[in-house]
Amino acid sequence: MATTQISLIRIHTEKTNPPRALWVPFELGRPLGVPGDVAFQTRVLMAALGLLDRESGPVLIDCTEDVPDDGVEYDEDAMTGMVCAIDLPKLPDANAPASVLGQALLGEIDGLAPWYDLAVRSRGRTTVGPSGLEIKAAAKFLADFLEDQSTRAPRDDLEKGRVLKLAYEDLKAYYTESITAQPGYGASLRVENWLFNETTFGRALWMLRDICRASDDEYEKYLGGNSIVPDRQINPPNSIKGAVE
Repeated sequence: MATTQISLIRIHTEKTNPPRALWVPFELGRPLGVPGDVAFQTRVLMAALGLLDRESGPVLIDCTEDVPDDGVEYDEDAMTGMVCAIDLPKLPDANAPASVLGQALLGEIDGLAPWYDLAVRSRGRTTVGPSGLEIKAAAKFLADFLEDQSTRAPRDDLEKGRVLKLAYEDLKAYYTESITAQPGYGASLRVENWLFNETTFGRALWMLRDICRASDDEYEKYLGGNSIVPDRQINPPNSIKGAVE
């Protein structure tokens, strides 16, 4: 029986080698893109079904069309792009040592604190917390690890790699909840682009990915390939409407 599928995590598909797969650069949980966009979802489905024409495999094709904006309209005079209503510290130089990056990261967390507090008050909940660390302790551990991979984890009940993952996932949640508490934050893809490309934390995550990918520790190597930075940030698709080759 001929089969085809849609893949959200490319490296997993590379390892399982299904007969036919279309990798899409969308958020986890949204294999067809933006909810309610029938035309876009139809193009994705037709691209996946079109792989059935391939008579042999395995075939893994990249969808070169990224999701459109969520359709939310903004007052361009009031807000352009992702603009914080508070001043965050200037991004460190790209070649700055990890110690400088760590100090900037703590300052950035302080800058976002009012928005995080607002998010928690307005929503009555938070997804920050699985690491069991205070947010600054999580940030300090991340910064210390970037500077010295032999640094000890702040928890003794879990392997260091697991604590590291929980720490940066808590930080991701903190940043996401903070920025989405601001008026006009826009589509979730904008939030992701802001986090990975316009924040000190994002720069720390890119550095962490490189360190983990080069690590001799198997779990850290796994994190570097699968967990730290999303596929679509690593290999951004061409914005060509309907182009799947």
